[in-house]
Amino acid sequence: MVLVPSFPSSRARRSLAIAALLVPMLAGFAGAPVWSQSAIRILVNDQAITSYDIQQRTAMIRAFTRGREGEKAAIEQLIDERLMLQEAAQRRVQISDAELDAEFASRARSANLSAAQFQQAMRQAGFDPQTFKSFLRANMAWARIVQSRFRATVDITEQDVLAALTGREAAPEEQRKATEYLVQQIIFVVPGGAGAGVEAQQQKEAAAFRSAFQGCEQSLQQASGKAGVVVKPPVRREEGQLGANLRAKLAGLEVGGVTQPEKVPEGIQLLAVCAKSEIAGQTEAAVEAREEISSERGQLLARRYLRDLRSDAVIEYR
Repeated sequence: MVLVPSFPSSRARRSLAIAALLVPMLAGFAGAPVWSQSAIRILVNDQAITSYDIQQRTAMIRAFTRGREGEKAAIEQLIDERLMLQEAAQRRVQISDAELDAEFASRARSANLSAAQFQQAMRQAGFDPQTFKSFLRANMAWARIVQSRFRATVDITEQDVLAALTGREAAPEEQRKATEYLVQQIIFVVPGGAGAGVEAQQQKEAAAFRSAFQGCEQSLQQASGKAGVVVKPPVRREEGQLGANLRAKLAGLEVGGVTQPEKVPEGIQLLAVCAKSEIAGQTEAAVEAREEISSERGQLLARRYLRDLRSDAVIEYR
């Protein structure tokens, strides 16, 4: 039961829908026993998976799957997550505690619960909330790694989109439009290995920069004299080339608007909308087709990537 990161077309629809179903599943698992002792069961490149890890993850998976999966799925998931986090460490990809807490709170909201209520529901199901947080951290880091690799290696052409649209019903003429953005990326660099204090300071600097933003024409001048700020040349992107999350963010901004500071592998990122315009000849169906292709190829890349990590790993069962 390994969850690989969803890509733009279905991320919102598939983003751990199990969280919304968690509460009605829990009643049958209340009072599950907690092991009082723990022993090393598996080594993944010399990193341990203990009997307690397996017991906790098994309880979580049983709650999420209504008991259809158990220890075997838990072991496979834990092995994969050890490999994900080892690769994240190798690539200096980190998920901060603040990011993790925000994601956990988001999962709680999807279940119509507060974070505290969500944690209590998990305890009643027989597993510690930290088990779910460990699952989230590994998959958030993995998504960031795969998306970075995806952008560098996968190119979706118009021919791909046209092929995917073959046989689909044409969209009404009034829908044959899409938005094109001219976007500028501004990075407040956080060097690898820098402490939490550096990241917090760059977050603060990015927020101040955003509040004082005067437009893409002035961004270089605004950044002058600020250490560790990279202002990249604006690039044009059609909305079909953007992930669902980013597209939603940009759609809510007018020209001159700037996204909220966001952590990326290089540091803290701002995206400024320098211009936006409608393009004729694009359809909602074409946007959806591009997203579906992106999702399918991204999932395939993630599975192959993880398979390669497994093939190179030393996994010892005890």
